[in-house]
Amino acid sequence: MSSRIHRVLPGLVVCLLASSVLALDRPGLTFFASYENVFIPTIAPAGTEIRLKDFILPDMGMFKTLSDDNRRYLEPDDSTPRKLTFVPGRRGRGLQVTANPTRFRVYSYPCVQYVAREAFAVSEGTIAFWMKPVGWSGMDGHLYFVAVTADNCTIRFYNYPGGTYVWLDAKDHYRIIKAAGWQGWKDGQWVFLAFTYKPGQQCFYVDGKLLGKSTDALIEPVFDKTGMIEISEGDQVVDELMIFNQSLPATDIKALYQSNVPDTEGHK
Repeated sequence: MSSRIHRVLPGLVVCLLASSVLALDRPGLTFFASYENVFIPTIAPAGTEIRLKDFILPDMGMFKTLSDDNRRYLEPDDSTPRKLTFVPGRRGRGLQVTANPTRFRVYSYPCVQYVAREAFAVSEGTIAFWMKPVGWSGMDGHLYFVAVTADNCTIRFYNYPGGTYVWLDAKDHYRIIKAAGWQGWKDGQWVFLAFTYKPGQQCFYVDGKLLGKSTDALIEPVFDKTGMIEISEGDQVVDELMIFNQSLPATDIKALYQSNVPDTEGHK
C-alpha cells in the first residue's frame, strides 16, 4: 500500500495511506493509528518512539508497588512475546493481540507502546478507539485493552467482572468510571470506546453514548513530561486508535462514532 508523508502542523507528521480515513478531518487529532499492516501511526508527533516489547512495567500507578511475593508474575513460565497480527479491522486492517495464558490477569501487560508526549495537551484530551473481543464475550473476563500514561497516573480501559471501566491509576489511590447500563461485549462485534477529560470533568462513552461521568474527587491527568500510549496484551482486535489534544464534546463523540458505525458485513 502506498503512503505519503506530510507535515501539517509544527512537529506533527501525517502518513496518508491510500485508503480513506474519516478521522483525519476531526479538530485536535494529534495521534492516529489505523494499523494498515504497519505499527507506524498515520498521524503522530515528530520523533514518536515505537516500542514492541513483551512487558515494560508502567512508570505510574499502583502496578509499580509490586512486592517481592508477586514478582513472579512478571516472569511467567511462558515469556514469549505475544503474537501481533494484522487482521480485518473496523476500516481496512486492525491489530489483533494474542494473550499469554500464564499471565496473572490482575496486571496489564503492554505489548505495543508509543512514546508520544507531544500528542497530549497538559490537562485535557480525548482517547478513542474501536475494539472487538476474540473468543470471549460479556463482562465476566478480566482484560485490558488500551492505556495512556501521564505524569501522575495511568488511564486504563479494561473489562472486569461486572462491567467495563476507565481506571485512573495513581501512585497511592485510584478512581474508576463505569460504563453504566451497557449490556457488554459480544464476540466479533465492534465497539467504540471514548474517554474525555478536562479540569473538573471526565466522561466515558460507549458507541457514542455517555455512560459514565465524574466531576468529584477526580484524579486529573497531567501531561507535562510524560505521554505514552500502549496496546495491552489480550484477546482482542484494536483499530482506529485516536488521541485528541482537547476534550471533545458529546456531539463530536457521537459524530466520530457515526462516521465509522459498524455495518452488517460481519468481518467489519
